[in-house]
Amino acid sequence: MQAQPLSILTYHSLDCSGSVISTEPSTFADQMSCIADQGFRAISLQQALRHRNQFSEWPTESVVLTFDDGFANFYDKAYPVLERHRFSATVFIVTGHMGGRNNWESPPQGLGSLPILSWQQAGELLKAGIELGSHTRTHRDLRRCSPYEAKNELSGSRADIEAHLGVHPESLAYPYGGVNHFVQHLASKYFRAACTTELRRTLSDPLNLLPRIDTYYLKSLRRLESLLDGRLDSYLTVRRCGRLARRMFVAATALEQPTVELASAGSRTR
Repeated sequence: MQAQPLSILTYHSLDCSGSVISTEPSTFADQMSCIADQGFRAISLQQALRHRNQFSEWPTESVVLTFDDGFANFYDKAYPVLERHRFSATVFIVTGHMGGRNNWESPPQGLGSLPILSWQQAGELLKAGIELGSHTRTHRDLRRCSPYEAKNELSGSRADIEAHLGVHPESLAYPYGGVNHFVQHLASKYFRAACTTELRRTLSDPLNLLPRIDTYYLKSLRRLESLLDGRLDSYLTVRRCGRLARRMFVAATALEQPTVELASAGSRTR
């Protein structure tokens, strides 16, 4: 039998704000029911990695659920639904903000300030079978850090999890999906696997460059069903190309801006 790609889904906050990183709790509940009704199970990245290590391929009829940032609403809104279906998930936590709020940057429009899981809540989730991974210490874009700072973000977050939870975290999610060759190499020193934000399923990617599918694109249950059936790859490709084009446009605009300012300054001095 031919090896099958694995879908790794990305969630952030479960709330009704309508922000780009939010999923309404009722929508999440419907999605989990859809996964179960289609004969799939939702698992953690750790479970998927162990299956791959044993059988040299990803598990079939499974999706990996990941939650970035470690919002406290995972404890209140997501976990009870997962428990009902006997599902698991991976929560990537920002260890320097545990018990605090999402104030590492201005939150997306509409989201506002929300509480982050406490270490006590994280410990309860861990005992219940939820994997806790790293989302660094302070949610910085690792590409913009010095080598020392990047190392501290990764090794420090790993040490925090070990100290507070008594486990060795296996996985990392790069903040903002930010990764380059140095960051990729550094992540491999501290974690078994690391997730990006590249919008597609995975089959044979390096474990430190695992793509994920943001559930912003799966709010329609029909699209989720198509993903489970393996019929959504073309849609994801179009969306991925669109995201890349937007990033390139923003980068080009940023590069042009200083030139305009310099030209304007020069015209004033002439």
